[in-house]
Amino acid sequence: MGSAVSPLEPEAKFVGVLELASEGPLHIGGVRWANVLYLLRLQDGRVLIPSTTWKGAFRSLAKKLVRSLPLSGVERLAVERVSLVDDWASKRRGVSDLLEVFRQALKGLETPLLDPSDVREVLRRVGYDEEEMERPENLPDLLVSYLEYYCPVGRLFGNSVHAATVRFFDTLLNATPVRRPCVGIDRRTGRVMEEVLFFVESILPGTAIRLVMVGEVRRRGDSASRLLAAVLEAVKAVGLSIGGRKSVGYGQLTLRDGYFHLVELPKDREKFGELLANPFKADRLSLEAFTSWLRGSA
Repeated sequence: MGSAVSPLEPEAKFVGVLELASEGPLHIGGVRWANVLYLLRLQDGRVLIPSTTWKGAFRSLAKKLVRSLPLSGVERLAVERVSLVDDWASKRRGVSDLLEVFRQALKGLETPLLDPSDVREVLRRVGYDEEEMERPENLPDLLVSYLEYYCPVGRLFGNSVHAATVRFFDTLLNATPVRRPCVGIDRRTGRVMEEVLFFVESILPGTAIRLVMVGEVRRRGDSASRLLAAVLEAVKAVGLSIGGRKSVGYGQLTLRDGYFHLVELPKDREKFGELLANPFKADRLSLEAFTSWLRGSA
């Protein structure tokens, strides 16, 4: 297969800033030395929340919300069969009962679920050649790739056939860590383990945390855009959970403020790319205004 592709030119690009605060202690795991779990920090002492932590938290939330979207056809199949599992073997097992229908579509036969002309066109877009499409042993992988192409979660945060269209920056904090004593728990019995005492380095509750995210919108109002709107609305309503030791109350963040700078590319071309060169010159939108635009209602 070839590299990840996104065949549609984006309709807009954006920069978003979310101002968050930690409700409880926050631990982003670094190294363990002796009986201390240290925070992830740079050599100058600043605490690091890596972009991968943010991406994982947002992807996890998107996977919980995607079933609530009013999807149909192949997008619904994608969510039901491949979106909610991560390993390739599970995805292959999830499509096993669709292989005969998919084989017919590959042969150009009409099916109630799949459009034959669309199947081959999508497979070409994601990097398969005609010879690979004809090999029977490739059938499960071809079907998974086809469905991944229509996965709203993958279109936002990346998968085997799409590069991510939403990306996050690392967050650096000038925070003073504290160490909290903890005891080991026997997971089988639920009881405290004797002589197992350790310390967890964490950030104090109330710490201000700034997340910067950038992205592009292929088509406002499509399933990926509506899913991104739902994720941002959920962060506003219930916050976000990141880092380790979430089961004991660590890592809960609440949103204090959120705003976005949106560059609609067709309009910006008339200005010779002025806003794309510096998106912060674009009008500042509230989170509510941005999610309304994403849904196609603004």
